[in-house]
Amino acid sequence: MTRETTISEYLIQGLQKAGVDHIFGIPGDYVIKFFSELEKSSIETIGTCSEQGAAFAADAYSRVHGIGALCVTFSVGGLNTVNAVAGAYAEKAPLIVISGAPGVCERNTDYLLHHSVKDLNSQLNIFKEVTVAQCVLDDPQSAPYEIDRVIAACLKHKRPVYIEFPRDMIHSKCLIPPPKTEIISSKSNEIFNEALKEAVEMIKAAKKPVILAGVEIRRYHVENEFLKLLENTGFPYVTNVLGKSVICESHPQYLGVYMGKMGDPEVIKYIEESDCTIILGALMTDTDTGTTQFNISKTIYASSDEFCIKHHYFKDIDLGEFIYRLAQELKADCEQRLKGQLGCSETQFIASNQASEKKENLLIPKTANNSKDAEYIAQSETPMTIKRFFKRLNSFIPEGSPIICDVGDCLFGSATLKIPKDSVYLGPAFYTSMGYAIPATLGVMIKNPELRSLVIVGDGAFQMTGPELSCFVKYNLNPIIFVLNNKGYTTQRYLKDGNYNDIHNWNYHLFPQIVGSGLGIEVKTEGEFEEALQKAENNTESFTIINIHLDKYDKSDTLYRLTSMLGKNVV
Repeated sequence: MTRETTISEYLIQGLQKAGVDHIFGIPGDYVIKFFSELEKSSIETIGTCSEQGAAFAADAYSRVHGIGALCVTFSVGGLNTVNAVAGAYAEKAPLIVISGAPGVCERNTDYLLHHSVKDLNSQLNIFKEVTVAQCVLDDPQSAPYEIDRVIAACLKHKRPVYIEFPRDMIHSKCLIPPPKTEIISSKSNEIFNEALKEAVEMIKAAKKPVILAGVEIRRYHVENEFLKLLENTGFPYVTNVLGKSVICESHPQYLGVYMGKMGDPEVIKYIEESDCTIILGALMTDTDTGTTQFNISKTIYASSDEFCIKHHYFKDIDLGEFIYRLAQELKADCEQRLKGQLGCSETQFIASNQASEKKENLLIPKTANNSKDAEYIAQSETPMTIKRFFKRLNSFIPEGSPIICDVGDCLFGSATLKIPKDSVYLGPAFYTSMGYAIPATLGVMIKNPELRSLVIVGDGAFQMTGPELSCFVKYNLNPIIFVLNNKGYTTQRYLKDGNYNDIHNWNYHLFPQIVGSGLGIEVKTEGEFEEALQKAENNTESFTIINIHLDKYDKSDTLYRLTSMLGKNVV
């Protein structure tokens, strides 16, 4: 028997099936009826101070929980989110954008409808540039199929999609489609096996293989397959910034973050000397790898969209399946490598494996990233600096605490942080939009408030989205926020200095007085920073914001290398 429902009910059910438990946004007259329908469901609506804040929050929610959703009104709401949605597209964050719109029956009048731009398709056309699939729910007969198609595209491609919902269609009746017949994959086993064979042969012939792991390891939930590959091969690995903390960074095979010419010299040297670089799930961007061009003849590149070995390109190779099969194929060969380096028999090799899980892996070089750092000792009267801030923070981060960074030295300085067990690292490392961190923290913590986040944000970025702090009060969240206050845009100062890089100084530590809750602390010296960390750790009932004064020309080594490179393109 055919069942009937409403378009809004079908959309809400589709969101729930996809894994959406919270939806971020701000209502308006074109979408407020849908907000009312959401309130009747199990999906919790999370109101923010701005639509861009809602989009950044939904983006971060998607990165941590697998999919996120955003609901706004037409044009004045939707167009306010375009920057954040573009970032989600660029960095492969699966985000569903739902926008209210003028009713179908309103579109044939002679009146200009409020919030319109050029015409009623303007917003749809703009979102076509920053989403992987779109639909307008203006036909009850096709609406369920369009909803299924667009949500499926979001989950498949790990990129934003756009759903436009005319307000007079909210309660329109539609028929629930019959269950879909499972389609057997048409991917060629012959092509896959050929690609796998060529990759294995190349790796076996290499003397110094290394793996570069990217963000898609997490997006496509293939962390376990990747861990098995590391376990079976013993190969050292790096990540780029966007892929930072795809697995625990205390892993003994982890060398550090590779950022091309911007990164750690020892990591750069190891990558450049490798005769086989296995790149898995990484977006190749200038902020992640600088302007470095890999030698294609020494590279295996596997992502969800592209697969090539040296100069050979293959179609329809599943990333997760490739990593899984690669681990199986290489296990025996890599055991032989280790036995050869250890100079032992099969029995001796097995015994040595069983003797200690902490034995030194001979394939792993000693770099600054897998050696023990010198102990940090605070100098009470010494002014705070970027280097000392990150050095101290490295020993402060608790297991399980998400690290959320804005752009500038918040992002590039944090590349040296060791992210502990069960923690995640978020930052817009490719799109690099300022204002991400504060609303993103809402997205990270709203589903799991016990995941107390550490937030690193510059003063310039804070001034863009800082009012979202009020959401931490509204939803009783307790992150620790570090404002790196250098009175302006330090990244830009090193590209081209001028008064345009200066911003007005705020008393960031007084924000709790504005929003009615929270602990604010002002810091100028290392001694004051120690006291602030202790107070922040003890303040579990509300957010803590620490205003850290820095010299306006202070910078990390990574930022210096970045701006030295980018500055060549600034006349």
